[in-house]
Amino acid sequence: MKQYLPVKALLLDDEPDACRNLKSILSNYWKDTIAVAGYALNTTEAEQLIVQHAPDVLFIDIEMPGENAFQFLQRIAPFTFEVIFVTAYDDYALKALKLNAVDYILKPISLEELEEAIGKLCAKLERKQREGRQGLGTNYSELGDQVLHDVHVEKIVLKSRNEVFVVQFKDISYVKAEGSYAHFYFTDHKQTKSVMMSYPLVDYEDLLPRDIFFRTHKSYLVNCRYIDHINRGEHCSISLKDGTVLPLSRRRAPGLMDFLEQYRLV
Repeated sequence: MKQYLPVKALLLDDEPDACRNLKSILSNYWKDTIAVAGYALNTTEAEQLIVQHAPDVLFIDIEMPGENAFQFLQRIAPFTFEVIFVTAYDDYALKALKLNAVDYILKPISLEELEEAIGKLCAKLERKQREGRQGLGTNYSELGDQVLHDVHVEKIVLKSRNEVFVVQFKDISYVKAEGSYAHFYFTDHKQTKSVMMSYPLVDYEDLLPRDIFFRTHKSYLVNCRYIDHINRGEHCSISLKDGTVLPLSRRRAPGLMDFLEQYRLV
């Protein structure tokens, strides 16, 4: 079985200095982890290098002349390598990337962000090798529309070990914190399902729309359209329409009542 370290990487950016800078950083700080097999200045060169080197990961700039990153990846799909986007985009685009569960680093490149991305990459590759499976697909065409054209994002990508769910915000009933992970509960084709995601709850509190999701407890983020009633006895709780009962922090209860009244959800 192939050892996943060192990770074979290719770099794609239309600016030569950007490629050389990233290659230098990776060589100086992660030479035992990342082996840069080469870099390309356009997607035609990148496609040739991918065939030649069979990389484990592609670091790719988003906006390039002729064919952007999303168009390129959609065109050559399916592929087995991982993708890390390198971007200078704004908060809206970053939200779309996060909601679609893709990895990225910001320009100008920070060592801390790059270290985090490489750590996630190695964990993902190790998991794929251990489980003997290929990567799960991403609709890069749709992601490109969201990032490049400010399309209003109404869904999130949730990835389990063997499946990818594209879930509308309205179909998520609640999210539960479990340590540094977040457990999503949602409806898919009229079935209740759940997926554990590798970001903390606070990250999803920032990502999910604040007009329907409310932090009812330190460990719960609830879609208020699913709330059936609030129990305000000795121990506050929330009953959802499917019968699920969730704790409600006493200090958050007044804010929740104001929230429900403001949006006329009760």
